[in-house]
Amino acid sequence: MKYVDIFLPKTDSTQEYAKKNASSFDKTKITAIYADEQTHGKGRFNRKWISCNKDNLNITFYFQLKPNTLHLISIGHILALSLIEVLRDNNLDPKIKWPNDIMLSNKKLAGVLCEIQTKIDQADVFLGIGINVNPDQNFLNQIDQPATSLKVETDKIWDKKKLFEDLKQKFLKNLEIFRTSGFTPLHESYENLLLYKGNKITFFDGKNEYKGVLHSITCEGKLNLYLNNKEIITFAAGDIINK
Repeated sequence: MKYVDIFLPKTDSTQEYAKKNASSFDKTKITAIYADEQTHGKGRFNRKWISCNKDNLNITFYFQLKPNTLHLISIGHILALSLIEVLRDNNLDPKIKWPNDIMLSNKKLAGVLCEIQTKIDQADVFLGIGINVNPDQNFLNQIDQPATSLKVETDKIWDKKKLFEDLKQKFLKNLEIFRTSGFTPLHESYENLLLYKGNKITFFDGKNEYKGVLHSITCEGKLNLYLNNKEIITFAAGDIINK
C-alpha cells in the first residue's frame, strides 16, 4: 500500500476530520492526516489530548482492512510498536504501557487512539497518534499525568517531518505483516517492551477495578492479569491506572 498525505495547519481533531471525510479517501491507500495544531484532540475513553501548538505530531491514519482480519482489535498495538522502533533507531529506550501508551522515563510520550467501523465487506480503521515532540517542561506540567517530550528527554529539537516519515515507513512494514498474519508475529517484540510486566497493578476495565500482577500478553494482544486468588483473567480493553 502507498500513502496519501493530508496536511492541516489547524483542525479540531485529525481523528474527527478522518471520520467526516473518509468517504472521499482512496480506499486502496493509507490516508495520513497530519495537523500542526489540534484544538480538540481526543484520547481513549473520550479523554482530552492536550496538544502544544506546532510542537507535537498529531496524526490519524485511515485505511481499510478485511473485517475478518486476524486479531483486528489489536491493530493499535502495531502503531505503538512502530513508533517504538523509530525511537529505538534513535538510541532511546521507550516502553509500552498496555494497550498503546508509549512511555519514556516512566512518563507518557505518546498515545494511540483506535476506532474501527466494521461493515459487511470491509473495516474502516482510524488510528490516531499524538506524540509530544518539542514541547518544553512548562507545557508538560499542564498535563494531568506525568508526561515528557522528545525535546526534554534528549535536549534537542526534533525534525517533526522526518519523524513523521520514519513512522510511516515502520508502520507500513508492520501493517503488511499484520494484514497477512495478525498480531502473533509481532507478539514477542511487543511483550518484550511491556511496562510493569511482573509487577502489581490496578486495572480498570471501564466498569470495575482489579488488583493483580501483570502476567503477560496473549498472542492476540490481550492482557493477562494474575489475581490474588491465583486466577488469570484476560482483558481486550481497559487501563492500567497505577502500579
